[in-house]
Amino acid sequence: MHRTRTPKVEASRKRLLDAAARVFRERGYSGTTMRAVAQLAGIEAASIYYHYRSKDELIGAVLDFGIAALLSSVKSAIDRLPADASPRLRIETAIEAHLAAVVANGDYMLAMRRVFGQVPRPAWQGHVRLRERYGAMWHRLLTAAREAAVLRPEVDLTLARLFLLGGMNWTVEWYKPRKHPLRGIARAFASFILDGLLVPSAQARMRKPATRRRQ
Repeated sequence: MHRTRTPKVEASRKRLLDAAARVFRERGYSGTTMRAVAQLAGIEAASIYYHYRSKDELIGAVLDFGIAALLSSVKSAIDRLPADASPRLRIETAIEAHLAAVVANGDYMLAMRRVFGQVPRPAWQGHVRLRERYGAMWHRLLTAAREAAVLRPEVDLTLARLFLLGGMNWTVEWYKPRKHPLRGIARAFASFILDGLLVPSAQARMRKPATRRRQ
């Protein structure tokens, strides 16, 4: 769908998209109506169709905006690092950028979680490709860390990525700026994924094979 994108049109579209994210977050896919979104956005119900022809197109735009915000935030943060930045610094930087985007776009992130599994396949397919692109970015970061011997060679990178992203995405539920600065959270998450929770001596003890007692 092609629309003339003047600043006024873009502002109206963004206000509508913000309202849609809030309604999808609160009501889920099936409980959301175009009328409810238009009402929250402060526009006439018929006007919503100037921007989006259907609810499927609208939820697709909400999903895409959320992932695009993450992709842009993380890519920009990594691109600003010096070429010789360590794999650990790259991961910490990516974590902080991801968290910043999650906090800044909370309704979109929560809407994505709420409607997961509810959205019709055609509306979901385009979004899946964007998610895969974002996942591939993280896979490259973790692969580089493993090749630099920062991660153990036997680590399943797919599971590590899903574990890390899942934990970060939940941040929007409990984040409090004064209590938990983003940089501190980013460093803690990086430490969890790279260093683990056990002190080295405990790790060594737990990796030792158990010895049988003599009868």
